[in-house]
Amino acid sequence: MSTVELEPGVEQFRVTEQIETVATIESQEFLRRHIRTNRPLLMTEMTCNWPAMQKWSFPFFAQLGTERRIHVEEGNIMQGQTQFRKLEFRDYVQQLMQADENAGERPAYLSVFSIFKAFPQLRSDVDFSILNDHKVKHTVAGWLGPKGTVTGFHIDWGDNILAQICGRKLVYLAAPQETPNMYVSRKFDQGTTISDVDIDRYDEVQWPRFRQVQLIRIVLHPGQMLFIPRGWWHYVRSLDKSISVSNITFDWKGILGDAIPFRLLQKLHDWGLYRRPCTCHVMVDGRRVRK
Repeated sequence: MSTVELEPGVEQFRVTEQIETVATIESQEFLRRHIRTNRPLLMTEMTCNWPAMQKWSFPFFAQLGTERRIHVEEGNIMQGQTQFRKLEFRDYVQQLMQADENAGERPAYLSVFSIFKAFPQLRSDVDFSILNDHKVKHTVAGWLGPKGTVTGFHIDWGDNILAQICGRKLVYLAAPQETPNMYVSRKFDQGTTISDVDIDRYDEVQWPRFRQVQLIRIVLHPGQMLFIPRGWWHYVRSLDKSISVSNITFDWKGILGDAIPFRLLQKLHDWGLYRRPCTCHVMVDGRRVRK
């Protein structure tokens, strides 16, 4: 059971904190009981031997010294307006480290960051073999940000493990069968399907059926991993300054059925021929600019 007090307003929804939880699990059992059955799982001690748990912190990333330029999100770009800005990774981490002392605007969110492309020397600091051993393709992303950053309700097109390194995150899950009540959005996002529902600004007139959705509430603590199967809706909010890493995976069925068709859709979208509202472009001086 979570020790974090429920958020104001959440009592109007159907929420449980019951999720299958283990300290550790063997690879074949994980395949049999969770990958094949599409059931989520909270794992509390699978990262104990990860170097990332001892090394990764905001000061650690600050001293890596890269001048790589990054895009950071401003606000919830899933359900809100798409806004992002560009700055150096080093400057962004410094902003995060000083955020508690500054009275000014909070730093934005570095999401879906190609962390091992930027820092290939960190690859061996994490271990997602429990999932990767059963797949043919995987994509790892880093997530760094201040308290209060949000990734709104969406589903990924592959099986995902979200591992928490620093800080805590609040996660809401909803099963695939809840899709008719999730108000699927026309907004385009790379590799996902978005919901129109903004749970932080819930409007019963716009989304009346959402109150029928059974939500699973999880507070993810440092060292814990959450398996989010393909097709499960999820919402994530940082409760503290946070460092997370996600690992989305595909089998051959997913590659042929989702990944390859998506590449075509992405090309059509980049050319402006498919779903203009998106999370990857903004208008600058009348021009459509890609992140």
